[in-house]
Amino acid sequence: MKMLTTIEKKFIRLLVPVWLVVWTLPGKAEDPPDLLEQISGDWIMYRGDQYEIKRISSGKVQSSFYDWKGNLRVERTSDLKLDSSAGGESKTIIEQGSEWHYLAGGKIPKDSSWTGLSFDAGKAGWKTGKAGFGYGDDDDETVLDDMEGKYLSVFIRREFELPEKVELKGLGLLINYDDGFILHANGRRLFSSSNVTVDEKTGETTVTNHEANGAEYFSLSEYASAFRTGKNVIAIQGINTNLPSTDFTLDPQLLLGGSGSFVETNRKERHESFRTDPFFKDRAWDGKVDNLQIWGRALGDDDIASLWNRGQGSAKVSKELSEGLIGHWPFDGNLKDASGNGRHGKGENGPGFVKGQFGQALDLNGENQYVTLGGKATDYTPASGNITVSLWFSVDKFDKRWQTLVALGDAGWSDWRIHRFGLSNNMGFVGGRWARNNASILDGKMHHIVAITEKGKGARLYIDNTLVSNNAPANQASNFAGILPDEDGWLPVVGANLQRHISLSKPLEGEFIPLQDSLRVVVTSLTQGGGNNNSYSGVYRKVDHPEEALLIAAREGNKKKVEELLKAGVSPDTASRNSYGALGYAGIGGHLEIMKLLIAHKADVNRRARFMKTPLNVTAGSSHIASAKLLLANGAEVSLANGNGAFVTHESAFWGQPEMLEFLLTEAKVDPNLRSKNGQTALHYAMWNMVNGKDEFNKPYLKCIQLLLKHGTNPDLRGGNNNRTPLEMALNNGLSDVVALLEAQ
Repeated sequence: MKMLTTIEKKFIRLLVPVWLVVWTLPGKAEDPPDLLEQISGDWIMYRGDQYEIKRISSGKVQSSFYDWKGNLRVERTSDLKLDSSAGGESKTIIEQGSEWHYLAGGKIPKDSSWTGLSFDAGKAGWKTGKAGFGYGDDDDETVLDDMEGKYLSVFIRREFELPEKVELKGLGLLINYDDGFILHANGRRLFSSSNVTVDEKTGETTVTNHEANGAEYFSLSEYASAFRTGKNVIAIQGINTNLPSTDFTLDPQLLLGGSGSFVETNRKERHESFRTDPFFKDRAWDGKVDNLQIWGRALGDDDIASLWNRGQGSAKVSKELSEGLIGHWPFDGNLKDASGNGRHGKGENGPGFVKGQFGQALDLNGENQYVTLGGKATDYTPASGNITVSLWFSVDKFDKRWQTLVALGDAGWSDWRIHRFGLSNNMGFVGGRWARNNASILDGKMHHIVAITEKGKGARLYIDNTLVSNNAPANQASNFAGILPDEDGWLPVVGANLQRHISLSKPLEGEFIPLQDSLRVVVTSLTQGGGNNNSYSGVYRKVDHPEEALLIAAREGNKKKVEELLKAGVSPDTASRNSYGALGYAGIGGHLEIMKLLIAHKADVNRRARFMKTPLNVTAGSSHIASAKLLLANGAEVSLANGNGAFVTHESAFWGQPEMLEFLLTEAKVDPNLRSKNGQTALHYAMWNMVNGKDEFNKPYLKCIQLLLKHGTNPDLRGGNNNRTPLEMALNNGLSDVVALLEAQ
């Protein structure tokens, strides 16, 4: 995150307070007869290095996500109900690529008058340019090539007309942005993107990262009173997260009317790989759990010392410690609550018992075994805001990110959980605040852990009586509410995190907005702070749209279809929003005849597409060396980097393609020490996708590292946001095989 400059802070103080975006569905009305007809069929959308096919039919929705090579990664299914419709067709009031007045170059408006109709942008010296505004992604109409490293904010405004009797509540903002924005209309500040916050006392604005992954829709129905029939003005401040940021995007449109709300239920999700599943195997624990105790109060240091008892522990709860005890599960051959509160556990998939710290302990397999605690969910989020969780545990294997020891959920500060910290070999706790304890625990032995959230203070995490704290700053401590009341009604689980099940149990609500040649899907649930969830929302085009059909045929190797489309006049350089080009897709599939056909039709072998990647950049992430040779033979430049400044060797290492990497280093003579914009070499990139404990999955990446070292890559070069060497990166990620290789240099 980044604070704005003093001048920009002064400007922010001139504005009225930020209002949160509130998503609302249209008023109840009959569905238009043709709504289902408009939305039925197969639709495609590209999302970074993957694409989605959404199939909509009567009563059903199926979304299938594929990687850039066409391999299925995730499939979602649900039952669909169309609840209401605003009727009519969606109209574009301000179209994509329209002319706007803009102020850039580090200049700041002297007051807020720039957001109103009385402001004369021409007299004020503002320039005009087409949206989108930005730099760094090679997808901007008005390029701000002086912005990087110089200034954070850009201001744009455009006047427009609204006809008589228009339904003002049908207005919506469609905007692609990186990183944040603040929206004004007719001199009134409406809202900011959810990653922008303003301290109204100091004027300081904080902006967190947000990638421009396609236009997002914001309903303006709550702000209908800000608009009028006749002349209006919309004004937007675009804000970058920091000066060194390598890209910026501000690309707005204004829509009116024509949407139908929907509800999806009976939602199911199937993942083909742990790489796509954020709750892989429910983050199940592999090891033992013994003598779990939970209190609705914050225990003190002396209490923790008595529970630790110099490593011997205490199997029973003393009279002094029994106050506020929510439950006590000794796991001594059963799942009963020994506190007398009757909150007995329920085992799932037959968890067993083995010798523990005291008598017996739970033995969990790390696959599908866990225990759900009894009682009510509200029992575990006390009104006091305080909680203490104590237990003994061991680790047999760490093989999942955020592997969970005990959790109430993972959706917000009303939840709490004790877990492996990311991919490290350490333990962490989240409960209102987070804490990480670096104590060594991956030794198969039993260890004692205590996690505490204390209202008005913060979070503490003890391992074997060693303490780490994350308390709120003194000036904020009194406002720290601790654990918030439970919101979803799910009980705590020992040995797993059921957040995926919690999330899928909730209906998914949103709007379908049929556009001229596409379909916008807007999710209005599962969102925070007014933004939308990008894995559910977006703009889709029919798969039989000529441009989409060319990309699909090139990727699938359908030469006949490619020939037909090229003959019909489809450009060989076409790219969908956020996609690569047809030549790149043919390259990663090894479809040489299609590549030759595209080149014969004057396809640009160095044309940049998504992430500013050329066809060679894309192909370098595959195993098809013949495709790379064909591109090079037809003028592809091996020295062109992608938007992050990464070269073809970075691409091969990142995607785990050792054969391609060796070709690039030996035959193409690419320098093994090339560095990206943030200073990282291909050695750094080779570790990005590696996972501690997944030896078979890591093999191709490990081979890339061996090749890079063999060809002289310097292992001491620092790079990345943390300015780490490859060895430091490997140590931080727990990649012991990589550590051994690098330490041997």
